[in-house]
Amino acid sequence: MAEAKDTVEFYWDAVCPWCWITARWMVDVSQQKAIHVNWKFFSLKIINEGRDMPERFRTSHAIGLRALRVAAAVRKDYGNEAVGKLYTALGARRHHDQQDIGTPEALQEALGVCGLPTALAAAADDESWDQVIRADMELARAKAGDGVGVPLIVLDNGEGPGFFGPVMSPAPTGKAAVDMWDAMVAAGRTPGFYEFKRTRTTGPVFGERPAV
Repeated sequence: MAEAKDTVEFYWDAVCPWCWITARWMVDVSQQKAIHVNWKFFSLKIINEGRDMPERFRTSHAIGLRALRVAAAVRKDYGNEAVGKLYTALGARRHHDQQDIGTPEALQEALGVCGLPTALAAAADDESWDQVIRADMELARAKAGDGVGVPLIVLDNGEGPGFFGPVMSPAPTGKAAVDMWDAMVAAGRTPGFYEFKRTRTTGPVFGERPAV
């Protein structure tokens, strides 16, 4: 079992391309530094409830919530590792293959690729899972505050500081990925530090399509 300092919580919604880029970077870093990643849920549809959003975002966020409900059902029966595999399958399908992840058929296919029961796709229509997702989101907001989205990371197995980001395109790999991680952790642990930010000049740039 990894020590708390070597465990992070990573909050995700499968439809966010920026979150997907950061998640692949987090996987790279975790493998190099022996960090255990707990995959947690954060719905863009729920966090934006009551806000005036373009229809394309409303549609996308609704798809993300359906996928998160399925992931919540997976976590209940099969644990964190299975959630990570499912996120990889969903993210690769949506962001690399440019395919839908909201239909029952798409969700069943993603589950099947992960060796999980395809019947779990029925959770997409079960709003009772929203309570599980909201509970994760409350934990994230308790650490990172309001006005945040994904990607969102909390250090020390959920007990340490939390922050939105990093947002990058493309993500660094190899040693550069670790260097960014170390810098981010140092900044995140600094009392009174709040943000770095600059205008984005490129859209999402994905690396290689990951294998599930």
